[in-house]
Amino acid sequence: MTPIKRKYKATFIIDTRGREETLDVLLEKVKLDITAVQGEVVSVENLGQRDLVRSTDPKFTTAPYVQMEFMAPVDGPKHLHERLRLNQVVYRAMFETA
Repeated sequence: MTPIKRKYKATFIIDTRGREETLDVLLEKVKLDITAVQGEVVSVENLGQRDLVRSTDPKFTTAPYVQMEFMAPVDGPKHLHERLRLNQVVYRAMFETA
């Protein structure tokens, strides 16, 4: 039986400090994490470079923001948040139902 999937909208703050990969390569890593929790990416929107409201590092004040819509099981965001916590590519992640 396939799990019931819901549509979610996530905003990611990508940490590009000290990385030579492009933003597209880093986003592919995030997409792999979404598919690992049985999710399907519907759309990706690059919101551009923005100032961070709360930064834990005074030298890290701006970062690229990316919004993704994806379909995942009900417990998908919980598992994805745990995977992204271990992932050094994503600085912050915020999820909401779409």
